[in-house]
Amino acid sequence: MKDLILFLKTKRFRNHFMLSILIGGLILWLSFRSLSIYTHHGETIMVPDFTNVKTGDLDKFITDKNLRYEVIDSVFDQKSAIGVVIKQDPEKKSSVKQNRTIYLTVSAKLPPLIKMPNLVDASMRQAQAMLDSYGLKTGKRDYRPDPCVNCVLAQMMKGKKIEPGTMIAKGSVIDLVLGKGEGDEKINIPCLAGNTHKEANEKIAESGFSEGAVICSDCKTSADKENAKVYKQNPSCSADNLMNPGTAIDLYLSVKAHVASPSDTTNDE
Repeated sequence: MKDLILFLKTKRFRNHFMLSILIGGLILWLSFRSLSIYTHHGETIMVPDFTNVKTGDLDKFITDKNLRYEVIDSVFDQKSAIGVVIKQDPEKKSSVKQNRTIYLTVSAKLPPLIKMPNLVDASMRQAQAMLDSYGLKTGKRDYRPDPCVNCVLAQMMKGKKIEPGTMIAKGSVIDLVLGKGEGDEKINIPCLAGNTHKEANEKIAESGFSEGAVICSDCKTSADKENAKVYKQNPSCSADNLMNPGTAIDLYLSVKAHVASPSDTTNDE
């Protein structure tokens, strides 16, 4: 032990100890410096917007962006063109390191197939809800004499009856044959002023009528049309105005115009 203490006090030990500290520090500095260079520490790039880029153009699109991409999923989207990017991760304008992989979801070329639900004997409202839940669209409504007013008598696709369980493309249009009562039964027309196009359409269907012409002079897009509100209808609604089930109701919509109260929407005809 005495010899060890004497050795620790020697100049030789001090020199070697200092040298080992310097070499260790240099090794640590070089390691961190190399890691920083390899990972591009502090250097980020902004993720571009891949939306609507065609799958065949992705390689060209990403050539000078120091990024990579991987298509991980395809989803059918009726609102998008076929074979384009509809979703990305990370999102556009995110800050990422160079060579980061951007994961993409593209629009499928064909819609998925689903089983046709059974709408027969359901009310119009129930039928619409079922079609919406299955990703199907409500098409034309044809009214025929039947004791069950506004009940689905048959479900049609492209002019032919379609049986429940038949595999069809998601987004298909289903036409409905509905009962309108027997004889000359007449019912009250719903008052639609102040309702959006979608709300008005639902009330028309629930009441046993059909939608006629839809006029919106200041609608520029389909979204405008859905959000516009009814300011006039034809035939008008009133306590003494009764019509046969299935009668078409024309709607006058506006995005900006003042929407009158139901009592102000009667026609001047």
